[in-house]
Amino acid sequence: MQRRTWGIALAAVGVVAVAGTVVGVVAAGSAPEPAATRAAAPRSVSPTPSPTPSATPLAAVPAAPSAEQLAALPLAFHDAVVPQLLDGTHVHPENQWTIAVPNAALVALYAEPSASAAPIATLASTVSTIDTPAATAVWGRSPGQDGGMVLVSTPARNRTPGDGGDPTAPSATFAWARAADFTLTSADRMIQVDVAASTVSVVGRDGAVSATEAARLGTPDDPTPTATATYVEAAYVDARVTYTQGNPIILTGAHSSRIAQYGGNAALTALHYYPDPTGSSHGCVRISAEMTKTLAQLPVGTAIQFT
Repeated sequence: MQRRTWGIALAAVGVVAVAGTVVGVVAAGSAPEPAATRAAAPRSVSPTPSPTPSATPLAAVPAAPSAEQLAALPLAFHDAVVPQLLDGTHVHPENQWTIAVPNAALVALYAEPSASAAPIATLASTVSTIDTPAATAVWGRSPGQDGGMVLVSTPARNRTPGDGGDPTAPSATFAWARAADFTLTSADRMIQVDVAASTVSVVGRDGAVSATEAARLGTPDDPTPTATATYVEAAYVDARVTYTQGNPIILTGAHSSRIAQYGGNAALTALHYYPDPTGSSHGCVRISAEMTKTLAQLPVGTAIQFT
């Protein structure tokens, strides 16, 4: 009986041992399966969106002056001297092939393209003394709100020859203006006066010359402007100027660099007909009757470059 009981006990121990082994296998079997047997389903990954670049804010422009402020400013017309106006020592004009027509009777001019700039003068929508519609040429742009600001020609001087003992003065002046104060239109032609070659030409934006001829210019004492950017201020007929014989006078925004006054005005430079085919002018550009008619067909505000 005792042996049988021991045997049962041994058998029970054996069963426990086997059971322990099974438990061990089951425990081991709970470890992760080989990678090949448990590949996860692919997951879709959404791309990270790129940040949207923020736009650079446009520069502000000066606030529009009131009518009272405009009326108190000096008018930049062809007999005026406004010392704050700019010349070639302040700016480097580049033809923008754009004509600017004032949107109001008076528009403000500035010495710099800045929101804090104070107006220094005005430009009128009509040409003083002859009362014809005015326009001017654009020589630079400054981006900003409401179209930014434009660098335009003015018909005034910023000083006269002899001021401060200097026998010369700039032939042309410029100023900045609010683009919103003008109607801007594209130009496809300009006038080029080659002083060294004594020629006048109409040049297209593509460089093509549509008209050209020899011209009679000023002398060293009464020179025609050179290295000067300006514009057609007016094209008109004045019967009082008898030597033009009824042909158009092309008035420019440039002045003599050496003569303070001539013919009752501030020594303005014009392109006009003169019957004597010989001799020199007092700084004006003498051309044929046919060329005066050709130039008169160009819009007021057309750019002129004296080289």
